[in-house]
Amino acid sequence: MPGTLPNPIWLYRIVHVDNLEYILTNGLFTKNHKNADPDYINIGDSGLIFQRNDFNVPIDPNGTLGDYIPFYFGPLSPMLLNIKTGHRGITQRSQADIVYVCCTLQDVIRHCKKWCFTDGHAKNNFTEFYNSIDDLDKIDWDVVAKRYWNNTEEDFDMMRRKQAEFLVKGNVAAKCIDRIVVYNTESGNLVEKIISRLKGKITVHVNPNGKFYY
Repeated sequence: MPGTLPNPIWLYRIVHVDNLEYILTNGLFTKNHKNADPDYINIGDSGLIFQRNDFNVPIDPNGTLGDYIPFYFGPLSPMLLNIKTGHRGITQRSQADIVYVCCTLQDVIRHCKKWCFTDGHAKNNFTEFYNSIDDLDKIDWDVVAKRYWNNTEEDFDMMRRKQAEFLVKGNVAAKCIDRIVVYNTESGNLVEKIISRLKGKITVHVNPNGKFYY
């Protein structure tokens, strides 16, 4: 696939800022996990999330997509745009309420033994699944990094490839979280207060190079 393999490889998950204190204290969990946050605010497509519970993962560690916590390999996901615009029936929210939980792939695979990844949106029939880091070259790193990813006549598969996913089964420990990216200074101050209250050492970045928010 096009593009140079990044070093390090970052994994991104967007969440509502009100979920952050629980995540930094306890880690990330799937919806049905026994330790899941009972007050978790969902920002995604509820219908799609429900459908993922019935979509089988065809390779080890198997199960269904609902058993996994999904990360993207790049920022500016189609889901974030839908959250900003309220498109596709998703609840419209200010981007100031959305933060990126950022981990390096190296840290995640060091602490999480059950994972796999895809070369595109996990529910698309054209998407392939992999469970070896030797296959990371199957991801289109150029498209993953793009700000504009609409399908065109020249490339009718761009949106699928943009949404390549790294999937972690069950939970991701809080110690895997390296940094938080926020929309603006006000959001940054709020997150800094949360981290300080928890006596954490995670760094906060305000929309680096203007490449994380629409």
